[in-house]
Amino acid sequence: MGVGVAMSDVADELYVLPPHSFTEARNARVTEAKSAGDRGAAGELAGLKRPTVGAWLVNLVALRRPDAVAELIAVGERLRAAQAAVSPDGGAGRRLRELAEERRGAIESVLGAVRGLVSEAGEPEPSAAQLAEAEATFAAAMADEDAAGEVRAGRLVRPLSYSGFGSFGVGFSAGTAGGAGRAAPAATAADAENDAARRRAAAQTRVDEARETVARTTEEERAAAAVVERLTEELDRMRQRVDEARASAHSARQARIAAERDLTSAERRLTKLSP
Repeated sequence: MGVGVAMSDVADELYVLPPHSFTEARNARVTEAKSAGDRGAAGELAGLKRPTVGAWLVNLVALRRPDAVAELIAVGERLRAAQAAVSPDGGAGRRLRELAEERRGAIESVLGAVRGLVSEAGEPEPSAAQLAEAEATFAAAMADEDAAGEVRAGRLVRPLSYSGFGSFGVGFSAGTAGGAGRAAPAATAADAENDAARRRAAAQTRVDEARETVARTTEEERAAAAVVERLTEELDRMRQRVDEARASAHSARQARIAAERDLTSAERRLTKLSP
């Protein structure tokens, strides 16, 4: 297996896989590369890290629906360009508000694509926390050129976050002297959406973790109870066998005693009959 296009294709195949399938598939590819004598490719493949579910959702849509991601990033670029053109007449401010609505529509559209692709992959519907992580990552891609490049590549291992800083955040919070007052509400709304998304993600993560713990401990309790029931049944059977063995031993003892008495009586008769 060579590097370059071939490696990129293999990486694409791996990063559209659900995280639970990633490691096994990657290791299989590493083994194939080693068998082919391509140590370099094997090393590169071994270095690929398994993504979180939130990051996988972004990778999945970036690799399967690059058009949706391209449109999302384009909206972010138009937002930044509109901010740079803010002027005292208020026209750019109105344009920013229009683009803020377009931004929300683009995010909702790409999240719809995520849900559809996950369903097509036969995977469970993402949790609210996982979708919130994906949403924050898409927001970061709209806000920052470097983040956009990472999202386009489809190689995220962890989701990105948008804190309101960087080219997108600075533009919305600062603007020009005449337009700052009009541009600020769009920035505040965008920041508030992302802050709320992060809070929802954190809260939902705690709920999901607690639910997973309850589910796991419930299964552990059921498994332990099943073991107790099985061992109790085995113990009851062993006790029954012990009782049966004791009864057999008692019967054998009584038979031995009776046989010894018969033997003693027979020996006495033989002695009397002997000359």
